[in-house]
Amino acid sequence: MHRPVIVPTPDSPASQAVGFDLDGTLAIDQGWQGGRIGLPQPGAIEALRTIAQQRAVFVFTARPERWLPEIADWVTWYSGLEAFVDPDPERAYWTAVGGPILVTNTKLGAAAYVDDRAIHHAGDWNATFATVSHAIGLDHAGVLVPA
Repeated sequence: MHRPVIVPTPDSPASQAVGFDLDGTLAIDQGWQGGRIGLPQPGAIEALRTIAQQRAVFVFTARPERWLPEIADWVTWYSGLEAFVDPDPERAYWTAVGGPILVTNTKLGAAAYVDDRAIHHAGDWNATFATVSHAIGLDHAGVLVPA
């Protein structure tokens, strides 16, 4: 099933943004290693640059706030685009199309999220449950399958 195209519209701030996960998506996930950020995934920086020309872009992470400045530096270093840490804890959207890349550990509204651990939900909870169950090692009844 294909998702519908989400055209950016002025009355929908979420429609203007795309969020990119850091670890395992933009950067190669090498395990924690003291917080060191991996090298860029092949093709990730080119995709980020291209999408940033058309939509507002933010990089999101599950890392604690203290790591956000290092992530902003990483994004700027590899992409050549300005990136900065989100100073607004109340922000719900990022709408700076063609502007700087926002770095946050908050899930903001977006037209799309690019994330290595995402499960796409297309409205069918039976299919979604089966996919999530498989991803976390459960059988169809929700019982952990021995490894």
